[in-house]
Amino acid sequence: MEKALQGQLEPASDVAAMTFPHLPPQSKAELVDVTPEIKWLRMPMPYALDHVNIYLLRVAAGWMIIDTGIDSSETRSIWEEVFSGVLRGENVVGIFCSHHHVDHMGLAGFLTERWRAPLLTTYEEYFTLRGWPADLEAVPWQHAEFFQQAGFPKEQLAQTLVMFRFSAMISPVPPAFIRLKDGCRFPYDGGDWQVIIGQGHSPEHALLYSSDKKILISGDQLLPKITSNISISAVNPEDDPLGSWFASLDRLDDLSDDILVLPGHGLPFRGIKTRVAELRNHHERRLGLIIDACSGQAISAYELVIAMYPNPLSDFDLQLALGECLAHLRYLRALGRLSAKPDEYGVIRYKTLTTSGSCINKENKPLLHCRNISIP
Repeated sequence: MEKALQGQLEPASDVAAMTFPHLPPQSKAELVDVTPEIKWLRMPMPYALDHVNIYLLRVAAGWMIIDTGIDSSETRSIWEEVFSGVLRGENVVGIFCSHHHVDHMGLAGFLTERWRAPLLTTYEEYFTLRGWPADLEAVPWQHAEFFQQAGFPKEQLAQTLVMFRFSAMISPVPPAFIRLKDGCRFPYDGGDWQVIIGQGHSPEHALLYSSDKKILISGDQLLPKITSNISISAVNPEDDPLGSWFASLDRLDDLSDDILVLPGHGLPFRGIKTRVAELRNHHERRLGLIIDACSGQAISAYELVIAMYPNPLSDFDLQLALGECLAHLRYLRALGRLSAKPDEYGVIRYKTLTTSGSCINKENKPLLHCRNISIP
């Protein structure tokens, strides 16, 4: 999600409870030693969020690249500078991709061919990237119905194609991969590294955790300052990403608070429990805003977006905001806090039900207390 949108969503971090022990790389192709076995590289991105963090993990046979950057001439050039410089004479044994988004897996094809090394990722992330519609010239009828039900203006429908214009940033997807599963040990002799699966931001996001080293490589599942986008998309309109996100936060909250988190964006940090609490509070506030907004006249998802984000949004940010709003609406509907009925035009309109109290999941475990907070 771009900074313009993230800044409207994100509560201030409790810097007193979070520490940031490492400064970022100061130039392109610079590698920062996080530990003797882990190097940190930053790749540029052509967005307001202008970088993605890449990590190189030393294993017995060489180096594992963790995430890739987008496919661009600049990114390829930086990688070649790294390979001919600091890693000259070294061996790359695999490309680990946390999830399918272009800044994390866009250059996987180039790197696997460059080193004749396998791609390691999860099943859902691999096939989501392979199956993602690319360069659509017209909005498919399934997508048109999705946006119509959300109340999206028909005359702006073509703008939604921005979510399918990323093919130039993706090198050809490797035709094979090594599947990562939750709880599996890292398939290369790299110590006690274990895969943890997170959900919500993407279907089957892979994190790497070492209890011995007290390090979590978190990708976009846990970021220090900005909130990961949690969206329902036209590609998977019946999903419940927010429910999956909360379940993933519960798992991360069980980790020790003194571990070092290496995120996909921003600075490495300690204070995982503080950050998890912030993210829960952030989404609690969004749920409260929606309950309050729907307490009067029944409202569509698009109207909610306009109310909650009064400043103009780019086409890309508008899609992210709508998807995230729909994720929160879906979550509240499942908890019985909202009704959802189509109007005479087929637009689904949401209205707060009289039920009050805590938001409860299917196991009857309190997740969040939904406060009524007025929309500013």
